[in-house]
Parts: sequence; structure tokens; C-alpha cells
Amino acid sequence: MGVRQGREQKRKKRYLPLELRLRLYDEVLQLRGQGLSYNDIIKRIHRLSGVRLNKSHISEWVRGIYAPLGRVNRFDAKPSPELASVIGVMLSDGSLHLNGRQYHHYGLCLRVKDKEFAEGFGRKLAEVLWRRKPYRARWSPSNRRWVVEGWSHLLYGFLRQPVENLKPYIEHSKNCAAAFLRAFFDGEGSISKRQLIVYNTDKQLLIYIKELLEKHFDIDATGPRISVKKGTVMHSPRTKKAYKTNKDCYRVYIRTHSLSRFHKDIGFTIERKQRRLAEAAKQ
Repeated sequence: MGVRQGREQKRKKRYLPLELRLRLYDEVLQLRGQGLSYNDIIKRIHRLSGVRLNKSHISEWVRGIYAPLGRVNRFDAKPSPELASVIGVMLSDGSLHLNGRQYHHYGLCLRVKDKEFAEGFGRKLAEVLWRRKPYRARWSPSNRRWVVEGWSHLLYGFLRQPVENLKPYIEHSKNCAAAFLRAFFDGEGSISKRQLIVYNTDKQLLIYIKELLEKHFDIDATGPRISVKKGTVMHSPRTKKAYKTNKDCYRVYIRTHSLSRFHKDIGFTIERKQRRLAEAAKQ
């Protein structure tokens, strides 16, 4: 065997096959998104695949210095009002999706009619992902909505966890709880006269919302109660087409004597909702 051939074989041994690296990369980012330490990740990966990664390799993946198919946005699961706000958005109007064009493109998207809501999410998402510039809110003529879209495998994996796992980040502080509730009510809340109501098809999530309001802010609420039953015929406000609901929709109602406290401690990002809330809180 020649010297050159021996060097080439040694060089090849240093690198795992691309398919395996992609799979390990996925697992590493998901585990880090769940808050595991580098040592715990190394142990878990070795137990699952028999491959023992080193800390420097994991660090490069996590910090976005290197990825099998390109760079990734940096994300570290540390509690903050900005992260709590992003969680609130994604549990209300936001959505998670995969971009099939590239393996590592894991998307977070918000489509809403209120520009200030979209711009606020763009700023918070940028802070969470260590970006210097906010994600831009662009107008979509076809959807007639403001759209904000970002990409992060780490944050994607973090947000796919059960709500139970996200609670420590939401309830880390009163500011975090307020940021989460503000974002959630921006997406799912409705204020008309002195009626402040929040809607969702996830009954357990609304029970948690109610508990947060009472536990951290002494805000009284009723429900959850069914607002729209499964199978009800509705009409899309955008397309005017009829459709049947495939889930029960529930509501939680904020008692009128708690409106001033909600206005003071939580409020809305959306200007029109905040204005209505301020008027209702004065009465």
C-alpha cells in the first residue's frame, strides 16, 4: 500500500457517511433543544447509535458553525420573555413546517392580518435565534396576511415538545408568563365591549392558560366551555367558502372585574385590541 493511498483511507475513516451524519445531526439538535447538556447528548447518541461524538463536534453543530448541509441558526434553550413570547405565538396562530428542498430547513411561520403582531414576532424570533436584524414581516397578497418566517432546527425541535415540557420556560418569571400570555391572546384573544375571550381547540391548553392567569396575575376567568361544536358549518372570512369544523372549539372568558388587571399586567401587542381593552378597563 502506497503512502498516498494510506493517507486517503485514514482521511475517509475520520468522516461518518453523510446519511448517518444527517441522522445524528438531527438527533443532536433535538436533544439540545430539549435542554440536554453536551455530556448527556454524547451518552444518549452513543446508546442509540453506537457512535461516540466529541464535544467540539457537537458544539459546532449547536452553534451553527457547521452543519452537514449548511449553516443553522443558533439557539440555546434559556428562559427569557422573548422565548416565552415565541412559544405563545406558536401555540396560537403560528405553525411549524418542513421545507422539503433542503434537509435542514425547519420552519417557523406566522400569518396574521395585524402588522404590529407580525413585526413583534419577527423581533422576538430574531432575539431568540441570535440574529442582528429582525425577521421581516412581508405582505402576502394571496393570503391577505402579513407573513413572518424563520428557520431553526434547534428551535423547531424545542417547540415540538409537549406543553408540559415547556412550562418551566413559560413560568420562569412573571415577565415570562406575561410575555407568553400576551402573545397567546394576540393570536387567539378577542375583545368586544367588555368581553375578553380567548379561543382554542385544545381544551387542556386553555385550562393551563386559565391557571396561569389566576396563579401569576390573580385574574379571574371562567371555562373552558364549548364555543363551536365539531362538524359546525362555518364560512372562511377570507375565501367566503363553507367548511365544517373538525374539532370542538373552546373559550375562556375573562371576568369584567379583572379587565383592568389584565390591561396593566399583560395587555396586547396588537394596537386595535389594546385600545379596546383600555376602554373596557376604564368602565
